[in-house]
Amino acid sequence: MKVPSAASCLTAALLLSTPCHADLVAHWKIDEGTGTIVADSSSNNAGTIAGGAIWSAADLPPVPSGTVATLNLDGLDDQINIVGYKGIPGTGARTISAWIRTSHTTPQNRGILSWGTNQTTRKWTFRIQTSNGTQGTIRIEANGGFFVGNTIVTDGNWHHVAVTWENDGTPDIIDSRLYVDGKLDAEFGNFTSPPSASQSIAINTASSADVRIGDDFQANHNWYGGIDDVRIYNEALDAQAIASLAIGTPIITDFTTSAEVVASGSPLILSWVSDPANDSLEIDNGIGDVSNLTMVTVNPTKSTIYILTGRRGADTDSQKLRVLVEDPPLINRFVNLGSSTIIAGQSVELYWDVFGETALSLNATDVAGQDRLKVSPTESTTYVLRASNNWGVTTTSVTVTVLDPDTPDLSWTAGGLPEGNLTIWNPAINVTGNNAIRFVRNTGGTVQSGISNFANVSQWLSAPGFNLASNPNDSWQDGLGDLVTKANVTWEMVFRPGDFIGTHVLFNTGGNGDGTAITITGSVLDFRFQDADNTTQRLIVSKDLAEIGPATDFYHVICLADVDTAATGTARIYVNGQLAAGPATSTGTINDWDGGDLAELGKGTNIPGSTTFAHTAFSGDIALFNYYGNRLLSEQQISNAYANIAGQTAPFAITGIAYDAAQNQLEITFNSRPGRTYAIDSSENLAGWLELNDFIPSEGNATTYVIDNVNPLDPDFLTQLYRIRPVE
Repeated sequence: MKVPSAASCLTAALLLSTPCHADLVAHWKIDEGTGTIVADSSSNNAGTIAGGAIWSAADLPPVPSGTVATLNLDGLDDQINIVGYKGIPGTGARTISAWIRTSHTTPQNRGILSWGTNQTTRKWTFRIQTSNGTQGTIRIEANGGFFVGNTIVTDGNWHHVAVTWENDGTPDIIDSRLYVDGKLDAEFGNFTSPPSASQSIAINTASSADVRIGDDFQANHNWYGGIDDVRIYNEALDAQAIASLAIGTPIITDFTTSAEVVASGSPLILSWVSDPANDSLEIDNGIGDVSNLTMVTVNPTKSTIYILTGRRGADTDSQKLRVLVEDPPLINRFVNLGSSTIIAGQSVELYWDVFGETALSLNATDVAGQDRLKVSPTESTTYVLRASNNWGVTTTSVTVTVLDPDTPDLSWTAGGLPEGNLTIWNPAINVTGNNAIRFVRNTGGTVQSGISNFANVSQWLSAPGFNLASNPNDSWQDGLGDLVTKANVTWEMVFRPGDFIGTHVLFNTGGNGDGTAITITGSVLDFRFQDADNTTQRLIVSKDLAEIGPATDFYHVICLADVDTAATGTARIYVNGQLAAGPATSTGTINDWDGGDLAELGKGTNIPGSTTFAHTAFSGDIALFNYYGNRLLSEQQISNAYANIAGQTAPFAITGIAYDAAQNQLEITFNSRPGRTYAIDSSENLAGWLELNDFIPSEGNATTYVIDNVNPLDPDFLTQLYRIRPVE
């Protein structure tokens, strides 16, 4: 990391200390102390107190600009309605700031501020929560997505809370930043402060409901406790501005050095910006009191950590900085923020924290001035980070393993599992970066072995009933795949119905408002996904498996959800390597196939469109479940996947030829695959082939084709050769 001169450090620090001049579009100081009206000091959006909220002039929050009163809300029907003011709509940048104190002793879902409408992407609600991630933290949400902090604020004390958001070109809830007591609490992509939970959803806030303080869109989420000094800005305030709202002028704004590495005894300038009202300011290592200074020169002879400590009243703040003396650079951290194993064509982001370098390279490419880089290796690669200065070189490395593009992101296979009850089903392949993801037994699941109609399926899970568990820090509640569900997806299953009776869930994720499911009703296989619970934003494609084979057969099924256009969606089903249903395209927008509920295998009731019929748990067998994130398998990949399951043992071989003299018919029997179509050709000499029929539907694993009026015993009958070929 290159360090500017002392003068430029000071200039930068002074600029940072200047408050952000975003427009304060609404500011309810809540200082009236009496009555039912709360004035807006920034414009004309006065609020009306509803319910029995009680004014209080005691136990006030430490608002830096001062406060003389606050409101206590009872958690039942108390709130402040800002009649006629609809907040910031659409994808407009915004900041919400408030002082809060909760009166309950256990975390609860309670609204701080909200507007919009309770529809997917259209709601904007700032609240505390118990639902996802760390309980008792702050949360911002738009129907279908959320972003949750880390710091517990439900402790009975006053806290300053804030959320900022701005449109980066792809407006999404995960672009939010959360702050507690003036410090960053959660930021997506921040290595030290990631959200405790999040779920991606687009932001397009409606201009519908009036702004409400102390309430959201749920009947039982009214605020319980104190609330004060609520603000809305039409920009995303920076961290310095948020800190000023929480603590006023910081005790120490900045602490910098003119160089990170020096020769022994060389002069070094330490610079800082601090509040002139501080009671004391000192630096350790024998420097002492620096209250009336903004910089000091030191001459270190060994590597040193300097600590600047300021005090103002009962508050204390300290900042540290390190100086290297004739030492090589430090690589504090070099990590892969994604998965160590990826599919060819996928990317990961490498992140590093380096100190004291004058040159920095990654696999011989100059990366000076950067702290991260997205890489897309086409083969397994070891990335070497090399930091150097005049006193040495420091290196470290990470390896990214690249798998074949036919490899799924997640793969659960029953092959190789011990027989008996299965409690936890871990994926055989997992390249999602979420090492905690696995299916957990809920209602059933027994591993069995035997013979099936597929050569490479000899084990399966009977009557499975599993919930998908994942690392709570994963960005999706169900733990599947990437950070954003607005992407294509391919699902692969090998299952045996057992019977064609009843309605069963094979797999589902999300819910009946936004989600995906693979179900079977009687003998009809359904693949469905939706972005909202209406016919225009829902897709259902179906195939009657009874047309392919019996219920006692295993079926290889691949379902494709094409939502990459973020407009209409397209669905397809392939059964036993062939297109069986679709393509079907929606009439409305489908840019998301996942909702907020957990994924389930072999069970589940939150089926998209499930209000029209009820499903029950799957009583058959599942041998394979694969997830391919952000991609649609090609027809060749699908054909190969089926061939790997069905086996490669002479799939089209003629196994028998019989002549029925009474009928004067020749019967040709050949190996076949359920769901495929074949052609038969004849030849006298292998040089030229005559097509006899190009549409012979498979009869299952073996098919018989009859040629009429053929008498091979006739002495004038020429020798005939026959061949079978699949028709794509």
